[in-house]
Amino acid sequence: MTANGGPAQESTHMRSPRRERRAVRDAGSRARGGSGSGTLTRRFVSWWSPARIVNTFVPVLLLLLALLPLHSVYLTGGFYITVTAGLLLGSAVAVVGAVYRHGVLTVTSVAVVVFFVCGAAAAPGTAVAGVLPTPTTWQLMGVGIVTVWKQVLTVTPPLGSYGAVLLLPYLLAFLGSLLAVTLSLRARWFWLALLVPALVLVAAILFGTHVPVLAGVIGVVAVVAALTWVSWRSGRLELHRVLAIVIVLAVAALGGTGASMAVAPQNPRVVLRDYVEPPPDPQDLPSPLAGFRTYADDLSSDDLFTVTGLPEGGAQLRLAALDTYDGTVWNVTGAATPGTGVFRRIGDRIEVEIPSEAYTLDVSVGAYQDVWVLNAGGTADVTFAGPGAPDLTESFYYNTVTDTGLVTAGLTEGAVFEVVADPAAQQEPADVTELRVTSLQLPEPRGVPDMVGSLAGGYSDGADSPYAQIEAVAAALRNGGFFSHGLEGEVPSRAGHGAARLAQMLEAEELVGDEEQYAAVMALMVRSLGYPARVVVGFDIEDAGTVTLTGDDVVAWVEVPFEGVGWVPFFPTPPEDQIPQVEEPDPVDKPQPQVLQPPPPPQDRPDVPPQDRDDADVDSEGMDKGSVPNPWVWVAGASAIPVLVFGVPLLLLAVIKAVRRSRRRSNGTAHQRVAGGWDELQDQVLDLGVVVPSGRTRRESAQAMAGEFGESGVLLLADRADEAVFAPSDPAEEHVHHYWGNVRRTVQQVRHSVGWKARLRAAFSWRSLRRRG
Repeated sequence: MTANGGPAQESTHMRSPRRERRAVRDAGSRARGGSGSGTLTRRFVSWWSPARIVNTFVPVLLLLLALLPLHSVYLTGGFYITVTAGLLLGSAVAVVGAVYRHGVLTVTSVAVVVFFVCGAAAAPGTAVAGVLPTPTTWQLMGVGIVTVWKQVLTVTPPLGSYGAVLLLPYLLAFLGSLLAVTLSLRARWFWLALLVPALVLVAAILFGTHVPVLAGVIGVVAVVAALTWVSWRSGRLELHRVLAIVIVLAVAALGGTGASMAVAPQNPRVVLRDYVEPPPDPQDLPSPLAGFRTYADDLSSDDLFTVTGLPEGGAQLRLAALDTYDGTVWNVTGAATPGTGVFRRIGDRIEVEIPSEAYTLDVSVGAYQDVWVLNAGGTADVTFAGPGAPDLTESFYYNTVTDTGLVTAGLTEGAVFEVVADPAAQQEPADVTELRVTSLQLPEPRGVPDMVGSLAGGYSDGADSPYAQIEAVAAALRNGGFFSHGLEGEVPSRAGHGAARLAQMLEAEELVGDEEQYAAVMALMVRSLGYPARVVVGFDIEDAGTVTLTGDDVVAWVEVPFEGVGWVPFFPTPPEDQIPQVEEPDPVDKPQPQVLQPPPPPQDRPDVPPQDRDDADVDSEGMDKGSVPNPWVWVAGASAIPVLVFGVPLLLLAVIKAVRRSRRRSNGTAHQRVAGGWDELQDQVLDLGVVVPSGRTRRESAQAMAGEFGESGVLLLADRADEAVFAPSDPAEEHVHHYWGNVRRTVQQVRHSVGWKARLRAAFSWRSLRRRG
């Protein structure tokens, strides 16, 4: 044994028994008829050890804790099935890659296959028996990998398990476990595996809601598990340190929980759904109140809806709540504020929990054609049925603050849907006379007539509470006004509720209008008093059971929020039989004296036209000569169309080239203008069809052009341009003019050396415009 070779030989001898044992084991398995798959199985089984089991289990546990904040988003048992499947599948791929020492490319390829083959966990509704994926499942997964974040953020929780919304937790669980377990089992710096659950936790919080899910428990368990695992793998685990960490974290968790219960945090947790405003923008849709007169006139006898399941005493069914006024119409607000809310996609249901006393309305759509969905206020769920149900469900948005729903696909005749409503939202408050109005932020109305505020102050003068003031305004309009749709046979009343229409109504001797004007003006008066108010368009139904709603049943009212009871309705419109009395005086007979009438004048003899048609004068009276234009005008107009279509672009090209030539000749220093002359020559030659490869010097380009057109002075022009550009000082002004004169003559020679067709094509060619400016 040599000094240098001893350790190597010793190391070889130390490893050789292991190799010999492996060779003997493999030989024995072959002698016993063992297959390759059996060897792989034994290798997988023998690979496991208690340490490797712990190193696999801890990252998976931390990932499970990190995904718990998404529970409040889905609120379904399928969420935990999806997360478990993703964690197990990702961990399995990582373990197999670690056992058999596969490379990154192999592990990635296997992971992609497993991810899609087991994709039923991400879209169980499209899988056979919820287990076997279908082409629809894979289609939703392929699209959802890019768009799932939008679906999760724009759909109002709970999302349930419809479509591919579960793809987000499945993706986080699968990729997270694949990376974390791989780092834990194969990386030298094993602690990097802890970064994966931390990133997944951040993603879960951002995609979650403001409702925390066991925040203290998740934090304590995660920190204790991570610190204990790192200490154990580093060989520094001591029991007293672990206990100390547990005690400190427990005290911190209890203290933090108590402090949060005593003093609520001013700023809730940051979630992405607060910064993502889903489509559509209601401001792009027509105002439901603007079409009020259409319901009262064109659709007055048409069946709009058939509603079954109305409770005793009826209900106030609403189409839309309008909370912004721009001087023209009341409309639904598109911007999200605490008082207006925001329209969001609906997942499994609108409310997290359905009230036990909730009732169900079955709605069938008749002649109604619009985007606003009929609901009962306090709606807990809306379910579409029938042939168009998938499109309606996909395009359904609901605003829980204003209790307004819409479908961008639009409701048409034959659509059927079910509304689950909370009866508490329909109960009239016992006493609101002493309550304060809730302070809410609503868009400031614009274009309000000046007299709205003064009349509101006069109507509410003497009232001793907010409710009394608002009710006084409603009573003044209801008792002092008259009702009219302005239809045939009624007192004139223009449609609309813009500033001019409301001002005309208030300035008249008598208030005349219908629900459109009265609700619009009362809401503005309440806003002028400093209280939030909105206009609601819908139906005020007093019957129970099944009711058919026509256009004549559509009404509008005003809602004002009061503390503790919510939005309270006010009805300012006079009864329909309260119409103005128009007295028309009876006509008075005034006899006229008898006057002897003169005899009628004698009639002229009629002119008989000549028998010959060519000699007859054509009577031009009643004929509009201007209506029969000269046929040459038509010919000239028809001929001008192709001239304009083709001539204008060609003329534009010629103008652009002329401007470019003038700019090169006039702008810049003297040597720049000489260089511009050479560029002009090159462009003229290029338009004639001679392409000179880029990157060549002026001399080389001139030689190529001379080969096409012969000796035309291009070589001399190239030399003169080089002399001017590389000279130590700018050339004289006379030299520049002389050079451009030579360029003009050379261009003429080159153009005359080709045919007239080539010259015509060159005049309107845009090759040179594509290459240089």
